[in-house]
Amino acid sequence: MADLADIANDRMQIELDRQLAARELARQCPVAEECEECGVTIPFERVQALAKLPCLRCVDCQAYLESKGGGR
Repeated sequence: MADLADIANDRMQIELDRQLAARELARQCPVAEECEECGVTIPFERVQALAKLPCLRCVDCQAYLESKGGGR
């Protein structure tokens, strides 16, 4: 039977594994410092908001692309 320390350790390990997996996933997503369409600097807040998605365009260019039926 596991004691409280074992249970706490297991929970900490699960959380650590989750955070490491999220970090690795974030590294795999392409991120641009400048919009690939217009060249304007992409704000850090936008990059953070799309942490698990590719961030290649500024808000305006992405909105324009989506309005024309394009995607990510």
